[in-house]
Amino acid sequence: MSHRGVAETAAETARRRPRLHLRGGLFAAATALAVVLTSSVAAQPAAATASVVVLQMNLCNSGAAKACYSFGTAVEQAVVTIHRYRPQVVTVQEICRDDVYAAHGWGPLAQAMADLYGSRRIRVAFTPARSRATGEPYRGCVNGQEYGVAVIYHGTGGEVHRGWYTNQGRGGEVRTWSCATVIEKRLTACTTHLTINREMAMRQCRELMSILASAPWAAPQVIVAGDFNLAAEPGKPTDVQTCVPPGYHRHGDDAVQQVFFTAGVTWIEGRYEPLAGTDHPLLYEHFRL
Repeated sequence: MSHRGVAETAAETARRRPRLHLRGGLFAAATALAVVLTSSVAAQPAAATASVVVLQMNLCNSGAAKACYSFGTAVEQAVVTIHRYRPQVVTVQEICRDDVYAAHGWGPLAQAMADLYGSRRIRVAFTPARSRATGEPYRGCVNGQEYGVAVIYHGTGGEVHRGWYTNQGRGGEVRTWSCATVIEKRLTACTTHLTINREMAMRQCRELMSILASAPWAAPQVIVAGDFNLAAEPGKPTDVQTCVPPGYHRHGDDAVQQVFFTAGVTWIEGRYEPLAGTDHPLLYEHFRL
């Protein structure tokens, strides 16, 4: 199966100078100072430092996985967490379409971000899994909604790309990935939920990182957060660390949720904590660009 990408782009005075009545040496000194200040401004880097907080959550909200389904409690707790941590990027898996989109406006997860930044200043890159049988969006939620992953973000970008892995397990769900430009020409954020079979998950992981290595739309800095269904297992062929490409670093929850990020992204702090309503903890990571 070939990868498909769709892009969505979003668009984002002269000052009056006071008169200076200067004479002789004072005028010369002021002129020299102006030259120094002008040179200093020109020497500053074009891109300002940016702080990026990422929240990664598998919410188990389809209802198909009975052992962890909580009838919406995980989504409610995720909303509380978004309000508390004020992230720039939220990556979520095992969600339903109506968790991010409502009939008229945002669903609860996206609305939590809109509460922080305003409805017009956030974007959602939701990508449903596909049905192996029909090729249509996988309606794996008990309410009949599409089931998939999403990147919810506040930023200056807007371009979205998504795809479905060539490498797939034997189940009826065709696994997917979703990426979005968070900061134009600077930062791309992605998410995915890899298959439960670890050998196949490793193939999917390497496939995604290969896509990002060659994609012309990927920004110089990349953050990939998701449920990889791969753990750190040194010495084993399914050790998630063996999927980390050169030039990337990794942090995780000591289980299957991982965050890969390029070397140009500076890690500040991170942790994981229980999240009510799901069998996966919340993964919090704070970066600086």
